[in-house]
Amino acid sequence: MSETKKADTQRLMQLIVKSSKVTTLAMQSVKSALAGDISSARGLLDEARVKGVEAHNVQTEMIQQEIRGEGASPTLLSVHAQDHFMNSHLLLEVVNIIVNQQEQIETLKERITKLEQVGEMHE
Repeated sequence: MSETKKADTQRLMQLIVKSSKVTTLAMQSVKSALAGDISSARGLLDEARVKGVEAHNVQTEMIQQEIRGEGASPTLLSVHAQDHFMNSHLLLEVVNIIVNQQEQIETLKERITKLEQVGEMHE
């Protein structure tokens, strides 16, 4: 395998690994949010975003390389890497919505509990 091919394969693997880490962190964020731990969910989401930027930087580097005419031909591995990246990027957007909604649910639960306590005091 040529050095160029090795370097291309390493970058593709970086994109897959970083994107997979984004997905893992995003799903952990959802689990934390559903458990009512919004602070942890936000922290995990922030961590996922940082990894997402790292993945995006790898992808951007590869795109720039291709624009300069230095890129490799598309392979199954490159399609797979792009698939991981795209899915992780979309997942970040969806998880952000879920965490925001769960935060609203937790706030409403607290308000309901307070209202029930006030109602019990007046009975």
